[in-house]
Amino acid sequence: MNFSLNQEQQMIVDSLGKYALNELKPVAQAYRDQLIPKEKMLEIQQRLVDFGVGAGVVSETLGGMGLDAVTMGLLQFEVAKVSPDIAITSLIQMTVGKLLPLVPEHLKEHYVTPVLAGTKLGCIGMSEPGAGSQVTAVNCRARLEGDEYVINGEKLWISSGGYSDFIFLLARFNDDPVGGLGLILVDRKHGYQTNDIKKMGLNSQSTAQVSFEDVRVPASNLMVEPGKAMKALLTMLASSRPIVGLMALAIAEAALEASVTYAKDRVQFGKPIAGHQLISAKLGEMATKIQAGKLMAFCALSAIDNNERSDVYSAMSKWFGAEMACEVVAEAMQIHGGNGVTSEFPIEYMYRSVRLFMVTEGTNEIQKLAIGRSLTGIDAF
Repeated sequence: MNFSLNQEQQMIVDSLGKYALNELKPVAQAYRDQLIPKEKMLEIQQRLVDFGVGAGVVSETLGGMGLDAVTMGLLQFEVAKVSPDIAITSLIQMTVGKLLPLVPEHLKEHYVTPVLAGTKLGCIGMSEPGAGSQVTAVNCRARLEGDEYVINGEKLWISSGGYSDFIFLLARFNDDPVGGLGLILVDRKHGYQTNDIKKMGLNSQSTAQVSFEDVRVPASNLMVEPGKAMKALLTMLASSRPIVGLMALAIAEAALEASVTYAKDRVQFGKPIAGHQLISAKLGEMATKIQAGKLMAFCALSAIDNNERSDVYSAMSKWFGAEMACEVVAEAMQIHGGNGVTSEFPIEYMYRSVRLFMVTEGTNEIQKLAIGRSLTGIDAF
């Protein structure tokens, strides 16, 4: 397997890396632990469209770039390295882009074109207060009344929820645990409400509670009929999880680079701390963990591009990447000593941010159970 980048990928990565460093990093620093306003986030996403970030995954038949999974992973890595918050918003746009082919034909011009242009932000409504890892426990209801669905319920931990102009909503249409779940497009104008959630980190982007109280949506907005939605969403998750692992590793790589600089500049016992064996060994271990995680993610993304089964590789790369990233950032904090826990240095922010990646997009424990099931054929959920 060839892990080197082709010329086109290298050119895109290099140009995006420079742009992210010069244009996105100052924004990330200015809004550290503060929500980037929607207008500002829209402006950012519109500029990133030119690099293929976010909606670049949309097929050329729908007007997108049709970028492959590996390239999308590389792009998300570069953005997350300077701002995991902006990268999360881009990831949701990418996920929305993957589901655009399911939008009913009569609605495509109202959603496909704006998403491709970065003028509308969407989100995916899956998790609920009582349905996180167990998606089949979804209880948000869609009841048919004439030619409309009346929706009641709540979604929780919805990335880009507060930013969203529309939501691809996983709802329960009947009492069948799996067969009752369908996917419907709900526009902000239909009346859903959002409330942003304050977290330990990643507060520069919107993570929201989304509420539906007798929200009426045309029946023609149904995207996937009950009984078929889970397959579509699980396929989407399998392709997103390696990228989530890469985004966590991007934070780790930024922490490693900061640690290398600090270790060369910080003098103790008459020489830079990089000259002490313990620090040098830590840096070597950190670099190796990041590289191992990246290779696992690219293995999973390569399988996706080759239309091979990728769910197990995806689960492995997500939990391993997030776990290694947390270990690396923790070591970066140790190398920085007391400075590592102060807001004067970036490490404490990275430490708080990277930890959330062990929970998002399916907890690491759920990933391990999925891997175990593939080995034994027995469901331990």
